[in-house]
Amino acid sequence: MLIKSLDFFDFKTYAHFGISARERNVLVGPNNIGKSTALDALRITFDVLRFARRRTPELKDQEGDGVCPTYMVPPTVIQTDLRYCVHNFDESPARIHIKIANGSVLKMKIPPDGDVECWLVSNMRVQRSASHLKKAFPLDIVVVPTLSPLEQNEELVTEVTAERNRFGRLASRSFRTFWYRQEDSEFEALADLVELGWPGVRIQKPELERADGKTIVRMYFREGSKVREVQWAGFGFQVWMQTMMHLRNAGKDSVLVLDEPDVYLHPDLQHRLLKIVSHRVGQFFIATHSTEIINDVDPGDVLVLRPGARSAKRIKNEDDFSTVYDAIGSSENAQFARLARTRKVLYVEGKDARLLGKIGKLAGGSEFLSDSSVTLMKTDGFANWTRVSTSAWVFKQFFEFEVKVASLFDRDYRTEAEVQEFVHELKGSDVLCFVLPFKEIENLLLVPEAIKKVVSKHARRQLPANWQARVEEIYEASLEGLKDQTSSNIVINSVQQEMKRKPSSNMHSVYTLALEEFRRNWEQPEFRRTRVGGKAAFSSIAKAVQDEFSVNLTETRVVDEMTIADISAAVRNIFQSLESFFRD
Repeated sequence: MLIKSLDFFDFKTYAHFGISARERNVLVGPNNIGKSTALDALRITFDVLRFARRRTPELKDQEGDGVCPTYMVPPTVIQTDLRYCVHNFDESPARIHIKIANGSVLKMKIPPDGDVECWLVSNMRVQRSASHLKKAFPLDIVVVPTLSPLEQNEELVTEVTAERNRFGRLASRSFRTFWYRQEDSEFEALADLVELGWPGVRIQKPELERADGKTIVRMYFREGSKVREVQWAGFGFQVWMQTMMHLRNAGKDSVLVLDEPDVYLHPDLQHRLLKIVSHRVGQFFIATHSTEIINDVDPGDVLVLRPGARSAKRIKNEDDFSTVYDAIGSSENAQFARLARTRKVLYVEGKDARLLGKIGKLAGGSEFLSDSSVTLMKTDGFANWTRVSTSAWVFKQFFEFEVKVASLFDRDYRTEAEVQEFVHELKGSDVLCFVLPFKEIENLLLVPEAIKKVVSKHARRQLPANWQARVEEIYEASLEGLKDQTSSNIVINSVQQEMKRKPSSNMHSVYTLALEEFRRNWEQPEFRRTRVGGKAAFSSIAKAVQDEFSVNLTETRVVDEMTIADISAAVRNIFQSLESFFRD
């Protein structure tokens, strides 16, 4: 059951504030405006429901609502400090009202000290039974608590302590202990979720170790041939694990509450998290400052919290994004000024206009991408295609001028079927759409002969007799070093797509077939060159060339040494079609 509305009265920073909820709710606004306040109301509701659903209510006459099942909830079971919940530290109680899709409303009265009084207003016949609240108010809230690094040496604690800490700020202190006590199947489900964000990394079930007379709980993870304790992983990985711990119990009837995941996760993981959350839960409330997350959802999913306002405002059109970016300190809307002049826009992944311009000139014989006649705007991959597909209409309706819109997406690790389906979906829009036939634009730089020319031209000392063979070895070693990562991403994505297409398939069999297919394909040089991460591969090659030959291998230098023969016919056709589209 989903939330329809959320209202506060005399709660924290708000004398009165309301949110009309949808399935996706991304809360944005300046610091200290009250984004976390809205989530605190949901956290309190989560704790109240956990307590009240196990109790028999008292039937009490509530002014204006009649006789209602009423519960008194002690502040000790609520993770939020209720002493600071009352607006301006007044004596009168704060109030929270939450309405769900079936029309039922849970009302809470929170005094500065004392028990929280909550009652249910519902169309169902009032009953004095412990099961009534669950039937009349079937709201499943999943709260990701405030996260912190795991303990360096986590001592084994009792099951009661681990359970008590699970949903609060102390959750990280007993993370390993909690999972040590879980069934193997439960832990493997967590490991699967963790691996979605960190392909090729597999966590192992915690184990006990005796040290200095204490029982320490260790949890290890394997990455390739390396096995390490999770304390040696970065904070981002530790946060990802803890987030997945709470997501594992969420389903399509769940409401997720997540506060500023961008603080801990880099942009790529933010996108992955949003994708997992969107597919897994029925509704979410996320507070954020991240333009990555804002750009990854539809405009109507974004709620702007403004000083002095009594309700959150949803973005209705692209114009409203300037308000959002101003509020969170972003200048991503600055390109609109150039767009008004060029009236041509190419959506791309990444921001390297110089590289695109050079590749475009090499492939199409024109400088149409490097002479500022086309505005390059960043999009965040396939997930953002709805905004791209409607952008021509948006520019016409809200900027009142015609704009030619094209898009060039990275293939990433997607299957051929996914690519074809995506292109087909965009055919009905006003946008010319292409998908690169390789992982990303940097894969075009993986040309051994061009790299050799750069080394030969820019070497400051005499090269050894076998230098060309060494360049080939560096090239092959760099690609081979990305084999496991590439395999994990391609195979996992293939399995996900096949299971989505045929849910009854045997996952192990699907995985085995996908892995065998990858191993066969990996023997082909062109497959390796086009499917590895281009950025990572080029960076690895450049570092090795610098170390061995003292040559600075840059993208520009490599492109300058490439010929049109190094550009496949498919890529040449893409750039020539783009040039023709923007010229006509």
